Amino acid sequence: MRQIEIRLDPALVESLLETINPILEKLESELASPAEFPDEDEILEDFWKSDLLNSQREEMAVIASLFDEDFMQSGRAMIEPQDMDKVIRACSAIRLKLRDTMLGPLSDKQLEEGDLEGLEWTDELQIGYAAYALFASLQELIVSQMSGPGTEEKDPDGLDWGPEDEDLEDER
Repeated sequence: MRQIEIRLDPALVESLLETINPILEKLESELASPAEFPDEDEILEDFWKSDLLNSQREEMAVIASLFDEDFMQSGRAMIEPQDMDKVIRACSAIRLKLRDTMLGPLSDKQLEEGDLEGLEWTDELQIGYAAYALFASLQELIVSQMSGPGTEEKDPDGLDWGPEDEDLEDER
């Protein structure tokens, strides 16, 4: 899989990030969605939630590095293959928090289908929706790259093979 280059207007991204900064700060100290532990072992639950939060912080750090000072000067960022899954999860966390906060007046159906007719657009709602759309688009871009051409797997011998070679895999 190859790295992905994104190009965006740095002024727009900076404005969005500044506005949603309180949400990004919340994601440093709380999970994007409540984690329901299936057992009643408080020690194990605390460890599990702490591990989830540490993973979320790592994922958010990858997003922060995408939109660093270099990005703000050039408008270009590179997503490395090893970071793609982290970026997808960080985008999900941000979108969940946006949904719970700035986009509260919208129903899930409106948000997912883009059915926004007749909506009274406040500044907060406009910015929240723009940020939501940015991170959704980033996720879609990565998913399309991960499942598109050039994502062939390698066999244990280091040889490239793709879906057309599945019969060969059975013979190994």
